[in-house]
Amino acid sequence: MFEEKDYVLRIIHEIVRMLAKILLRVDIDKEEPRLDYETGEKWKRLSGMIDDGEINEAENLLVEGFAAEDNRGFQVALLFYDYLNKKDDAFLAAHDFSREEVADGLKYAISFYGYGDMVDAFMEGQE
Repeated sequence: MFEEKDYVLRIIHEIVRMLAKILLRVDIDKEEPRLDYETGEKWKRLSGMIDDGEINEAENLLVEGFAAEDNRGFQVALLFYDYLNKKDDAFLAAHDFSREEVADGLKYAISFYGYGDMVDAFMEGQE
């Protein structure tokens, strides 16, 4: 069971990292993405909500702001799910959220912004 959770953790992070490298030209393991003021403020608010345990509310706010033509929204979505993925299972459970919900939310965001096929190709070699 532990190995499976660890695998899910790693695969979520690697998907976010790959998309950030290809689409945003940043290696999130080495540097923080450069965000414009408005995007940075939105990210601060959402990450603060996560830290305060308001995960579902933060995710609702994130998804309400989705606009297919807005690359900045996709940036925030990638950061959001990667940050959430770094929280331990106890934190997620205490705030009524699961690792599977992190993965599902990320998949939804990726598909919404039109990159689902890219991730499917990446996942093909992982299974």
